Amino acid sequence: MSPSLQHRVKGDGHSDHTIGRKPILSRENEEELADVISTLGKRGFPMRMSDVQQLAYQFAEQKGIRGFSAAKGKAGYKWFRSFLKRNRNIGIRKPEALSASRAAGFNPTVVEAWFQQYRETVDRLGLRNVPDHIWNCDETGLQDHFLSSKVVAEVGSPCFEITAGEKGETSTLLACINAAGGYGPNMVIFKGKRMKANWLYGVPENTYLRMSDNGWINAELFTERGHCFLKSLPKDDPQPHLLLVDGHSSHVYNIDFLNLMKDNNVYVFSLPPHTTHYLQPADRALFKSLKHFWRLEG
Repeated sequence: MSPSLQHRVKGDGHSDHTIGRKPILSRENEEELADVISTLGKRGFPMRMSDVQQLAYQFAEQKGIRGFSAAKGKAGYKWFRSFLKRNRNIGIRKPEALSASRAAGFNPTVVEAWFQQYRETVDRLGLRNVPDHIWNCDETGLQDHFLSSKVVAEVGSPCFEITAGEKGETSTLLACINAAGGYGPNMVIFKGKRMKANWLYGVPENTYLRMSDNGWINAELFTERGHCFLKSLPKDDPQPHLLLVDGHSSHVYNIDFLNLMKDNNVYVFSLPPHTTHYLQPADRALFKSLKHFWRLEG
């Protein structure tokens, strides 16, 4: 039996000849994309159909390949179904059902499995005794509308306090700390289009100020944050770095950021889902103190 016929009988992903319209991505490109999807799943980032469609569009844009809808910013449904047929090593899986009560609680089984995978990753990268190469990146929102604290005033008299506004606007802080207690550059994102010059006065060293339409992080800003992070690392260091993030889409389903980290010897790893309120060090300590003093400043 010829090799091509053997592949056809076995149902291997791609055939040497296709009937109909030529796929937008080449066989090699699709295999590379499938490898990215598989790798993300193993690191705690399972992807939904819409995530894959957006990732495929980013992948094609990066390689200068046209064919996907620029208006939608993602590959189409028909392409997605054909992509799965051509790449049998990946497919749609039904995730484990998680009730609201379990999601809100602490699942020891999930956490222990994650820590086992985390320890194996640390050992494989040779970082067991290199805490300054293990990083945790997280974000928090800060509002300019402050809750009023209790004050002392005359009994029975009305008491008013001037505040920043009725609802307030949210700004986002991205912080990066390592297991040795060190920290990388921070990024603060304000809502708006143009930054006022006086905002730069008194800004701490290694702090970047940026703007977005809603004051939140997005894929482009997170990639820029990745460049800032890499600039802070020692030059010509052969030792890899491990970067822990959560599963927010702008963090990981961003081909530019993933390739940037991969090309610079940084291994991206996700915290387990529904546990960051227990396991995220920044939420448990750093941001808790930050928000306490932020309210005092208000």
